[in-house]
Amino acid sequence: MAFDALTGFRISVSQNNLTYIVGDYFAVFDDETDIPEVYEWSAVTAYEELADSFHIAFERADYTIPKTCFSENMQIIHFRTIAEGMLSGRQDVRFNVRNRIIPPKYNYVNADVSSDNTYSGTGVYSEKEINAGSVSHIYSKIKIPIWLIAAGVAILSFFMMWMIGQNIENNLIFYLVIAFFIGIGSGTVIYLILCIIARYRYSGFLKKDVSTVESIVFVVAPDGFGAVEQCIYCGKELIPWSFAKYFYETKYSIAIVCRDKTVCCIPKKLFQKSVQNDVLDFVAARVSQD
Repeated sequence: MAFDALTGFRISVSQNNLTYIVGDYFAVFDDETDIPEVYEWSAVTAYEELADSFHIAFERADYTIPKTCFSENMQIIHFRTIAEGMLSGRQDVRFNVRNRIIPPKYNYVNADVSSDNTYSGTGVYSEKEINAGSVSHIYSKIKIPIWLIAAGVAILSFFMMWMIGQNIENNLIFYLVIAFFIGIGSGTVIYLILCIIARYRYSGFLKKDVSTVESIVFVVAPDGFGAVEQCIYCGKELIPWSFAKYFYETKYSIAIVCRDKTVCCIPKKLFQKSVQNDVLDFVAARVSQD
């Protein structure tokens, strides 16, 4: 369990006359009969956040909570933090959380963040940080196929010029140079397409994740790392280093990729230039670099 310091609260959904109480338990009241259904979080079998709603499934019932029933962004953050914190460490739950700018709360555990070797800062993500991180993340996954395609295009171009052209012996160097630049150009075009995809992903974050405009507390500590909205930050939750798969560095940030493929992107601007290398070395000592 994580984020257990947060207090529970009530949500009313007028569309189906239900009231939900989210806290140590998940309770559902029918407004017409006032008869409660109370569930323990251990009974959850699936948790999903969609663009417009939350969906929670139990062993004998499932519920959909529209985001329109929340009066402000902080309530959405508060709700998902309590729900996901209660599901922390559960391997048997089917999670489906997309379009998150920071890792979901079920990846966190209670930890010690009081060490002298802890680095922390608070700030709001900028578009360039998100875009650079998205491009690097996608590129790290498909960089080998990209340049294999570029090499294939270069080889194909060379043989096409060889078949069409004449005096191959006299023009061999010329054909090789042209084919080389065609290959480089094709790789560059694919990379530019990745940049367009990153921009599209940023637009998706803006529309679907309320945390995009929130101040976020970033922490790198001996026991783990994290990025949590300041409005619900409890000061004792981290993602363990054992859950980190690898990290990569961009011009603007240090990004740690978790084993569930979510990314914790830590902006460099939060730290003085003299400290940025210390943070990078600290992360590199605990997880491999891609």
